[in-house]
Amino acid sequence: MMKSILTPLQRKGYIFKRFEPFPLKLVGSKKRISVFHGIDMQNRYFLVFAVKRRSRVLSKDAKEWMELGSLIQSHLGYPVLVNIAFVDAPVCSKAKELLESEGWKVVTG
Repeated sequence: MMKSILTPLQRKGYIFKRFEPFPLKLVGSKKRISVFHGIDMQNRYFLVFAVKRRSRVLSKDAKEWMELGSLIQSHLGYPVLVNIAFVDAPVCSKAKELLESEGWKVVTG
C-alpha cells in the first residue's frame, strides 16, 4: 500500500525522509481510510490521506477529512504544512474545489 502511494508522490516531486502510517484509533476515528504522516527533505510535515473506494468522493467527505486532519495535528503536537488527499475514486468537483481552497493537494490515482 505504501509503495503505491509513494511512487506517484515521488513523480510529483515529494521525496520523504520519514513516512509512516498514522493509526486513526489514536484520535478516536473509525473511518475506513489510510492516513500517513511524514517529513520531506525540506523538513516539512505532511499528512497523506489515502482513499480507495468505488463511490464518488463528495464535499461531505472532504469536510470530514479536514476535521480529521485538525484532530491529527492537535494529537501530533506540531503543525502540518502540507495535506495531500491521494484519491483512487471519482472526485466531485465541489469536493476538489473545497479541498484546494483550504490548501490541500488532491492527487488522483
